Amino acid sequence: MKSHFELFTRENLDQYVSKRFDLNEEGVSELEDTSRTYAQEIEISDDLENLADLKATYIIIGIPEDIGVRANLGRAGASEAWSSFLNSFLGLQNTSLNAVNRFCVLGNVITEDLMSRAAGLDSSLHDNRIQLSHLVQVLDQRVSEIALKIIEAGKIPVVIGGGHNNCYPLLRAFGYTRPIDCINIDAHTDLRAAKGRHSGNGFSHAIQEGYLKSYFMIGIQENYLSQPMIDLISKNDVIDYSKFNHQYVDVNAEVKMALQHIDSDYFALEVDMDAVANFPSSAQSPVGYSFQEMRNLINEIIKQSNRLPRYIHICEAAPKYGYPNQVGKALATLVNDLP
Repeated sequence: MKSHFELFTRENLDQYVSKRFDLNEEGVSELEDTSRTYAQEIEISDDLENLADLKATYIIIGIPEDIGVRANLGRAGASEAWSSFLNSFLGLQNTSLNAVNRFCVLGNVITEDLMSRAAGLDSSLHDNRIQLSHLVQVLDQRVSEIALKIIEAGKIPVVIGGGHNNCYPLLRAFGYTRPIDCINIDAHTDLRAAKGRHSGNGFSHAIQEGYLKSYFMIGIQENYLSQPMIDLISKNDVIDYSKFNHQYVDVNAEVKMALQHIDSDYFALEVDMDAVANFPSSAQSPVGYSFQEMRNLINEIIKQSNRLPRYIHICEAAPKYGYPNQVGKALATLVNDLP
């Protein structure tokens, strides 16, 4: 089977090492001090068959695509989140107060060929949108393949970049032998009709096909709920949500409600950056959580759950709509918060 995954190498890491040379020595390539960054110390792997031998708990992978977003008639840009994340995350300081040994940066799903085929397609044209949907289905298989490798190794994937369409292949990989539960911090349900594939129906497919059991959404903005979604949720005991309260955010209460609905021994954590107000994303909105509230929600879920999430997926961030380093620093912070 051909691998559709590009492993990160030491040469890749070298490009993220800051060349802060000694200013007292002209023409001498001596580093300014002995500080070490994540890029210099983070664990990598040269073989997908040996992931179980890694010391890291979290295996970080990227999906640089926005095909699913475009198939959902959204705006492109999520493909750039992975590189933005790496620029900030790998520049963090590795110290006794902030150790990188929790993490391995594994690499990214290969998407260049699919992105190239999608480049000339116009999602406003029905036949073009169908082609985008077909490309998402190809991507689904690639994402599931690498997720299964990480599952076999007993590690926790931390998935960065791309659209929320990638929740489906992740849920499929983890829910194949035993249906998994999920908490999704999101302004939208992503429960559109399970017809074709795009960023708005990953959870619908996962529920319909038996991979996702109990599903709880934190921060839903009810003005985006269609009547079919309202009917679906009201008729289905395994789906529930807490609505976004613009007057007061009670992080503890929202997390408690979510954890009461799902099995926190076996669950996934989905984080859609659309839920953060004014954050550069596929469906950016002036309404939503502050970034600090998002951090608090994630940290409380991890703190109060029985076990760590089986995977963590942070999606929909689109750097091109923000100021330089905004998205990279935000995503790096969310990942580096992990215990």
